[in-house]
Amino acid sequence: MKGFKILILLLMTTSISCGSLTDSRSFIHPDADFSFYQKVGLLPFKTQADDRLAGEKVTEHFLTELLIRGELEVMDPGQFNAVAAQVAGVNVPASMLELTPEQIGKIADVADIQGIFSGTIHDYKMVQLGGEQYPMISMTVKFIDALTGKVVWQNSVTATGGPNLPIVSIGEEFTLGQLSQKISQGVVKDFYKKAYPK
Repeated sequence: MKGFKILILLLMTTSISCGSLTDSRSFIHPDADFSFYQKVGLLPFKTQADDRLAGEKVTEHFLTELLIRGELEVMDPGQFNAVAAQVAGVNVPASMLELTPEQIGKIADVADIQGIFSGTIHDYKMVQLGGEQYPMISMTVKFIDALTGKVVWQNSVTATGGPNLPIVSIGEEFTLGQLSQKISQGVVKDFYKKAYPK
């Protein structure tokens, strides 16, 4: 058991995301021209997690990271959600909308945007590792071309927080909020790295 704990700690220190164990895979459409996208919308992330507010919480962190990058204009979420609900013709939260490609195209016309970010939170919980509890988040985020409804970029990621350095409590991620911020930062970074390679 002691050896298992040491192995977990070593894995956490050598993981992709500092202070967390991260598994991430992404897709980018080979024919997509990302120079076309100037203004985008962000739909509230759906949630399949036990925490029904998980999508809302992670969406806020994801939006913050998009705004920090500042390379794309992000439409005000309240206005965008109102347009999406109006086009869909239903009175439900934007996170519950199931939009067809045709509806996405209409939203693009009304909102004057070229792309839409959407996502799904699969897991958002605390997990037991050895004698400690650490946050774990799993999610998929996609970027949809608003004119065609096609997915042009998608990232699926699972991350488990933990200590950055074994024994010494430095850089630890013990809360879901901390991990949500870090995982959002990593996903936005992946989008820009794949979509706008230097």
